[in-house]
Amino acid sequence: MGSEWKEVLLKDVCSKIGSGATPRGGNSVYLSEGEFSLIRSQNVRNDFFDHNGLAFIEKCHADKLSNVTVEEKDVLLNITGDSVARCCQVDPSVLPARVNQHVAIIRPTSTILYAQFLRYYFVSPTMQNEMLSKAGIGATRNALTKGMIENFEIPLPPFSEQKTIAHILGSLDDKIELNRRMNATLEGMVQALFKSWF
Repeated sequence: MGSEWKEVLLKDVCSKIGSGATPRGGNSVYLSEGEFSLIRSQNVRNDFFDHNGLAFIEKCHADKLSNVTVEEKDVLLNITGDSVARCCQVDPSVLPARVNQHVAIIRPTSTILYAQFLRYYFVSPTMQNEMLSKAGIGATRNALTKGMIENFEIPLPPFSEQKTIAHILGSLDDKIELNRRMNATLEGMVQALFKSWF
């Protein structure tokens, strides 16, 4: 199955690969709420979008970052620092959004590469190791360049197989999350019992 899949360069199956910038004024222009989200590396976790610390910017700043507008289903990849190679898909609830210079937008061509399949591939141990290895080459700070990202070789199963793989992995993720929540609930019940007994 996997050995029959062709390998392609990421740039050949994506309509956008690029990172953003920090708005002029830096942190001083960040808002605690607003119309436009500014996605930073702290929001990109491996396989989930973290809303903690999500910044917002005014329309005038968002307009200056219009070339890094995030769209639904975009894959987000941290490209610098200690969180390099962390990857997730954007949570549609934070749109409209832009990214700063530490986060790359990867937008698969929708008829060729299924975005959720790409996300799962990016968080796989094989790809994480490859990205971390490349990010540390010849630099004092871990970084993935646009050129590196564009030239990632990725497996490309038929589109229907990509969707099936992503669906199966998504179902497993849902079950894992449900079990995690059940365990947290049970742990809370046990704590309450112990407190009432002692």
